[in-house]
Amino acid sequence: MDELKDRIEMTQAELIERIELLIKNGTSNQKSRNTIASDVAKQYFRQTGCTLKENIIKDIDENYNKDGLIELAKYLRKMVNANRDWLDSLNLKLPYELVNKIDISTAPKAKLVWSVAIIFSKPEVMQKFHAELPEPLQKAFERLAWISEAKADVLSDLIGFPTATKKSSSFYGNPPEVSQLFKALPHKIITWNGDITFAWPHYLQDFLRSTYPKPEHYFIKTVAEPPKQLLRWEEGETIIFEEIQKLLAYRLQGAITINTSGKVAANAFKKMRKTLGVREFLPDDDTFSLLRTTCLAQILASYEPKKNQINIDSLEILKQLRKTLDKDFNILFLLNDLKNHGFVNLNYYKRQAEKTLIEWMNRLPKNEWVSVENLTAYAQIHDLKMQPAAPSEYQSLAYEVSSQFGSHTNKFNISSGNAYFFVERPALLSSFFLMAALGWVDIAYEAPQGTIFEDYYSSYDGLKYVRLNDLGAYIFGRSSSDDYTPKVNKATQELIFDDQSLLIFCDPENAVAETVLTNYAERVSDTRFRVTTNTFLNDCKSKAQLKSKITLFQKSVAPALPPNWHLFFDELLSKAELLKIVEDLIVFQIPASNQELIKLMAQDAILKTLANKAEGFRVLVAQNQKSKFIARLRELGYVM
Repeated sequence: MDELKDRIEMTQAELIERIELLIKNGTSNQKSRNTIASDVAKQYFRQTGCTLKENIIKDIDENYNKDGLIELAKYLRKMVNANRDWLDSLNLKLPYELVNKIDISTAPKAKLVWSVAIIFSKPEVMQKFHAELPEPLQKAFERLAWISEAKADVLSDLIGFPTATKKSSSFYGNPPEVSQLFKALPHKIITWNGDITFAWPHYLQDFLRSTYPKPEHYFIKTVAEPPKQLLRWEEGETIIFEEIQKLLAYRLQGAITINTSGKVAANAFKKMRKTLGVREFLPDDDTFSLLRTTCLAQILASYEPKKNQINIDSLEILKQLRKTLDKDFNILFLLNDLKNHGFVNLNYYKRQAEKTLIEWMNRLPKNEWVSVENLTAYAQIHDLKMQPAAPSEYQSLAYEVSSQFGSHTNKFNISSGNAYFFVERPALLSSFFLMAALGWVDIAYEAPQGTIFEDYYSSYDGLKYVRLNDLGAYIFGRSSSDDYTPKVNKATQELIFDDQSLLIFCDPENAVAETVLTNYAERVSDTRFRVTTNTFLNDCKSKAQLKSKITLFQKSVAPALPPNWHLFFDELLSKAELLKIVEDLIVFQIPASNQELIKLMAQDAILKTLANKAEGFRVLVAQNQKSKFIARLRELGYVM
């Protein structure tokens, strides 16, 4: 009881004496010299009855350097001197007066750790300390509490104040510097590439989250309507049903040029838009006139259905494209503003961005507008990272900016320090543009203004609001088939196959017939297409190709054909490859003027068994009879 009483009634002087003695004794232990503050924590708590969590001391010790502790101590002195009696009344058993006793500029790190530990003892203590901080640092403490980490550029953007000095170069020997004010935050610097990362360690962050109120964007917040000046894409749900059949046909015809990496070739987009008449988000803006085509081309490039998976039902096609997100589609390939995609190694990529996109589609409120500002902040708070490649591969990517000297451009590689703005945020925005292109979300947007990589970071930066619509909710399993009716005029999509001829009839407003049938038939009027032997065999070079084409036609164009069409296909197959190429025969030409040799070929008993006559004074000799044929001619006086 006396020992407990002594612990309860220890003065600041006694607490300071106790911790200084423990630190002094611990300093002689070379193994723990760098972690003395943490190593003596158990002894201190046992001797004083202090209830601070040991992990708090450990987090401070392991994540703050001496410069950072000095910055904390400066602000703590003000708070301690203004609230001494109040602090005493809390009976925290922490040596906070140590901050006034020591010379903070020369004190050993262990003493600095214990002098500032009180900051993280109780929420009300932290709040008083917070009040002593300059406003930019207050914002940084609070914003960083609700995100896992932030690069210097990201944190600067969040608080509206620069957190690091800008260097003219970040090459070797010229490391970045944290601004003096923000050394009070835990941070790490990678000197070789100039990256600064701020992050609260686990236990300090848990403590701060119990101190600060949840931020504005902790929850997904809906708005009634986006601002009127923004453009809107709200007809996508209808448009995709008008286009999906011709998009599928275009893909199955191999019309989309795809690089070996799986990325659509840059020259494929204009052709696709012109050929299919793809409706665009910003059709009259030359810079951004291919955004929707880009999204559609890339998702289609990733879609490679087997013959037994081809479906002509538009809704089923969209459901299959949804499955493509899980396995084959790469969001990285939407970021066409960046260069060097082919250098990015995706072999060990865990499909993190695609999984995050699916998670977003499961979190968005149905039929409610949400701002991009809210979504990006929410993503940071809840650690919904949009990493379209392994972060270690970001440095393979590059961006180009115009040079101040001459007309050429300068190319810069992405680093982990700027990857959020150049890669991860654009990956999120481009994903929502893809969802809009497929008719699964509605969006409100504008064209980015200024110069790319100076005023904005990607072609998708104009996105401002997103709304999950009925089709998107159905595609992602958030409503049943009974709750969804496709917004499509089936009459304008139907093809009628004549049972007496090889004619195909369609509505004059059918938007997809031309594209779907172009590989099989010729248009003869606004409402009729005609199939002939020539039109159907146009690109077939073998019986196997013909079989594949017939199967594709029956699966993707006409699953229920009249009997006369099957007879037509049977006839085509019966005539395929009737003539065989004989590879093991040699043709010899006899001069038409050499009547003696012609007569000899017809009369010699041995030559007649070795050669067969053909038109045009030619004879055919089997490869395995060639030597005998030549030998017999030599016997008769003819040298070959």
